[in-house]
Amino acid sequence: MKNKIYITGHKNPDTDSICSAIALAELKNKMGQDAEAIRLGNLNKETEFVLDYFKVQKPRLKTSIKPQVRDIEIDAAYCVNPSLSMASAMDLIQKNNISSLPVVDDDDNLIGIVSLSNIASTYMEIWDDSIIGRSNTSFENILDVLRGKVLYLPEKPRSLSGKMAVKAIKNQDLISEGDIVIVGDDVKDQESVIRKGISLLILTISSKLDDRLMELAKENNVAVISTGLSTFMVARLLPQAVPVAYVMTRDDLVVFHKDDLIDDVREKMSQSRFRSYPVLDNKGKVIGNISRYHLISNLKKKIILVDHNERNQSIDDIDSAEIIQIVDHHRVANVSTSSPIYFRNEPVGSTATIVSKMFFENGIKPSREVAGLLCAAIISDTLLFRSPTSTETDKYVLNKMKKIAAIDVEDFAMKMFRAGTSLEGRKPDELLKSDVKNFSIEGVNVRVCQIFTMDLDSTASVEKDLKDAMENFVASSDAETFVLMITDIFKEVSEVILAGSFKEAIARKFEKDLVGDKFLSEGLLSRKKQLLPKISSAISEELS
Repeated sequence: MKNKIYITGHKNPDTDSICSAIALAELKNKMGQDAEAIRLGNLNKETEFVLDYFKVQKPRLKTSIKPQVRDIEIDAAYCVNPSLSMASAMDLIQKNNISSLPVVDDDDNLIGIVSLSNIASTYMEIWDDSIIGRSNTSFENILDVLRGKVLYLPEKPRSLSGKMAVKAIKNQDLISEGDIVIVGDDVKDQESVIRKGISLLILTISSKLDDRLMELAKENNVAVISTGLSTFMVARLLPQAVPVAYVMTRDDLVVFHKDDLIDDVREKMSQSRFRSYPVLDNKGKVIGNISRYHLISNLKKKIILVDHNERNQSIDDIDSAEIIQIVDHHRVANVSTSSPIYFRNEPVGSTATIVSKMFFENGIKPSREVAGLLCAAIISDTLLFRSPTSTETDKYVLNKMKKIAAIDVEDFAMKMFRAGTSLEGRKPDELLKSDVKNFSIEGVNVRVCQIFTMDLDSTASVEKDLKDAMENFVASSDAETFVLMITDIFKEVSEVILAGSFKEAIARKFEKDLVGDKFLSEGLLSRKKQLLPKISSAISEELS
């Protein structure tokens, strides 16, 4: 199993979770580890703006953390051309201790597989003496297999379409035009077969042609090679010049791809008899081979969670992974691990603040781009220190990071908030998925979404559609309560819209009256520190 570490924020990722994952991946890589930031959902407008601003590529989307073929060390691919001789293929298989070779065309596309069993079975078959012609065996293959030397090769050689023959008897009728004939040093035999117009004369025991017969070979367009092998060895080895294209398996090939799940690979292997299988990339090119022994070891992926530690906020099949670290600034929830891990949780305004401190503590300077991402995440999560979750640590870290990122914080914050709060062209369903988290409180499933705006009045036109979408979600899912918090960043006030159960109880906790299932709360900016604790308290009191 490769030692790659995957770093991810929560589902419905916000700027802090995405930027912290990217930054922590850079830190791990600079410390000599192999880390990749991934995401579990689509980016919101604010996060897209941030990544575009600092010219950073968005993390790869993953919907499963189950091990894939890409996560293991597969064998190198020894791809061969269909014209390769069986003898050369056998040599490659033995030298590299492998059981098969992928056969590819000129564009590197897989067209077949030649295996040890393919080649071995040919030794058991009784091929007729025209196998060289029927298999389109090349002159080069014959020369290579016999370790021969060219004595004469016509400019336009005859086709090797005849049968193989050994000139050991006097009956000339057994030799025909176009045949491939093996002869020793008998001059009469050499002359007689040349006059027959054969396609290839193979001289054994390093025999030669005299000048007269060489001229005769040229006149009759007969290719001539000489080999140090005996007649017996030549006759035995010549069929091994047949190209692998003639014996390879073409149909019902079992192949795998980089993104195939190991569970699926194991199941498919159990239904087939092959010892190894080609692995293809997303363009269909062969990149390696995989065998059953690759699947023996522990294949769990290593994962680091940032900006969350709650199961229902993480990837669905989290149990298939090995959590090795958590970096977060939220309450400790219900993610469990199979062994002790490094768990860093600090009461600061942003996970990016913690990740920044990890750079400082290790004496590693982030790149300008990553420093910019960390600044953006801190600004986003603290609402430029308007949120009650903000701390002096956040301010200290931002002040250091802004110098590396070379940004004007106030100017950048205005651009980022403007991009992130624009409702232009956004549908209610999209808005309700942009920054949303699911919580389980006393067994009650609660969905909490926060939308930021720079003008609360501008959202009035979409409130009814938002409310309808919330009601539909509650009716069609296991969520009992849906809370939407529309926050005006500059007026520092939030409008809370409620759907489902516990609406009155939640409003009472804020000492507000519901008007059309909503209320306005001055100073309410933080979902984590201000909203969620009162929702939890309201539900607990109602249930008790």
